[in-house]
Amino acid sequence: MAYNNDYEIEISDDSEATTATTDVESSSFRDKPATNIKEKKINSSKSKRRCIFNQQWLKDPKYAPFLRECRANKYFAHCSICKSIFSISNGGFYLINRHIEFANHKRFAEIQAKE
Repeated sequence: MAYNNDYEIEISDDSEATTATTDVESSSFRDKPATNIKEKKINSSKSKRRCIFNQQWLKDPKYAPFLRECRANKYFAHCSICKSIFSISNGGFYLINRHIEFANHKRFAEIQAKE
């Protein structure tokens, strides 16, 4: 099998085989070959859904003492206990619960409870 500047790599599965082609060019930087891999980007027809701050969360007694809406970005929330801003865009309610479990938040909550 003879190779020029193009190498073919065959990846086989039990059901189907695919071929990927890479171009190898010589580089003057430390005489290492640079590899350019050509990839086909797939555009999804579905748009990404992002969670925004929900005012109903402020009515929950578990979150009311510390949770605030971020003024700069509706995809973030502000914690008044540890004075941090965290994203809720990919998980919403779950990410708020996860923030409560962080050691830094717990430490500041204990300090505030002692005062």
